[in-house]
Amino acid sequence: MSRIADDLVTVRELGKANARVTLVRHLATNQLYCKKSIVADADNWESQLRQMRNEFDVGRLNAHRALRKSVEFGVNRKLLRATDAYLLLDYVEGVPFGQWAESNSVANILKVCWHVAAGLGDLHARGLVHADLKPQNVLCAANGRPTLIDFGQSCPMMHVKERIQGTADFIAPEQVNREPLDGRTDVFALGASLHLILLGRPAQTELNDSSVRRDGKITLDRRTTRRLDGEAAVDPAVIKLIEDCLAPERRNRPTNMQQVKDRFELCFVRLSRSA
Repeated sequence: MSRIADDLVTVRELGKANARVTLVRHLATNQLYCKKSIVADADNWESQLRQMRNEFDVGRLNAHRALRKSVEFGVNRKLLRATDAYLLLDYVEGVPFGQWAESNSVANILKVCWHVAAGLGDLHARGLVHADLKPQNVLCAANGRPTLIDFGQSCPMMHVKERIQGTADFIAPEQVNREPLDGRTDVFALGASLHLILLGRPAQTELNDSSVRRDGKITLDRRTTRRLDGEAAVDPAVIKLIEDCLAPERRNRPTNMQQVKDRFELCFVRLSRSA
């Protein structure tokens, strides 16, 4: 069985975190893809491989335009031993949401959030939680069209993770407490993302509001960047939506992404009328 990966050439490097990320082109079709690669001799090979396989399994069924689609996954072997693994993804041309927001209006930022909520609603309808939503995982095209990426930590609704997974400034209390996750977990992260973008500082979470012990040391995970002067510069309806999304108790958050979308629409209308 032929593989797309066998007929690719590298165009340029896109970045490197846990995996090497490159822009590649298919020789026969000229189609561009994003390729993630990991090597088998890495210390965290097994966990990286699980996340990569998980991202493929979730992403290959993504059909909503706001959700990135996975194309192909494979593990290369030599003498029956794994040497490396790769994941091909749709190439998304854009910049992280936070960077895009720096030169755009609050109204346009709310539009992006509405589309992200729509994509998450589709994911939730399939019985899945993203579980690592943050501005860095939303790529915005020049016209503001967002694409939600990185489904490596996604999981089924009501799944209980064996360990704490997430990003400190966007992690919901139920993730820290290792409780079952559901759609409201992503509601919290969307509120935390909007908080950082509009107010210029992280929302309080259980991993950045208090001291956290890591590797035997007490640390604080805080940033102090500022985009706007503060709450007074943002419409009260937007502030209330952010606060509701960030409610520590899940029962006090919007129940689903449709409710969040509706409130984004109301906030957008208020801003349009006051403009």
